[in-house]
Amino acid sequence: MKKIKADLHNHLRSSSILENSDFNNSVDIASKKLGSGACFGLINMHDRRYEKFADLKGYEREWVGENRNAIYIPEKDVLVIRGQEVTTKQGHLLVLGLGYDVHLKNSISLEDTLKKAKDNNGTIIADHPFYIEGIGKSLEKNMQLLKYFDAIEIYNGEATFGLPIGPFPKNANEKAQKFYNEIKEDFPHLGAISSSDGHSISEIGSSYTEINSLDIANKKNFVYSLRDSVRGANLDDCKKMNSSFFSSMKHISELVGIIASEKIGYKGFKTERPDELELSI
Repeated sequence: MKKIKADLHNHLRSSSILENSDFNNSVDIASKKLGSGACFGLINMHDRRYEKFADLKGYEREWVGENRNAIYIPEKDVLVIRGQEVTTKQGHLLVLGLGYDVHLKNSISLEDTLKKAKDNNGTIIADHPFYIEGIGKSLEKNMQLLKYFDAIEIYNGEATFGLPIGPFPKNANEKAQKFYNEIKEDFPHLGAISSSDGHSISEIGSSYTEINSLDIANKKNFVYSLRDSVRGANLDDCKKMNSSFFSSMKHISELVGIIASEKIGYKGFKTERPDELELSI
């Protein structure tokens, strides 16, 4: 089966406000860095950035999946997969392939979130499990939850930024790889992925995984082919693992500015919140 290069964890910006030029720019960079069949995940984070991205001006596009789970750009042979990084009570959880405007509720238990993700045919990944807001320690204490997962993010480009003390632990990626190696025998269905976790368009493809090509022609089968491809990826498929150290520092500084602005009432950095629109399930 043909392999494609996929950076499945990317936010495009620290802010979720996108410009029309962002559509073509993102697709062009993905095509250049990841080649034919390029694939990247556009990850919502308490917002609707995927839904807004889909409406931007630019290349002709086609919906993929029964519930507009992805966008295909024929001219560039690039696929953009919808995702959500959910904030559970135990930490962050990455869910790929959810339908358009299907938003999992934040701040509920990890176990309940996993069940909701499965009910909505999501592909479930433990992203940056031993970095800030990671769920690695919770999984170590509750290993049976791994049966719900499809992969472990063993390399996260932004998790290369570490400090001796504080909320940004050092060696987070090394710990994730060690954890994966330790559990793989007992949970052989789990795949391994490398991704950028980029918060700028230029980071698309800075880290990626080679996965089996996806069935974009069969709307009903797309989400299942996504899950199978992610599960089928292993350490050898994590071909490019590049540090996003400086991009991570830039993202942190931007995030501080966004949070400070929101505290004084400015809301111009984010799209509508799904919970405010009563879209969360």
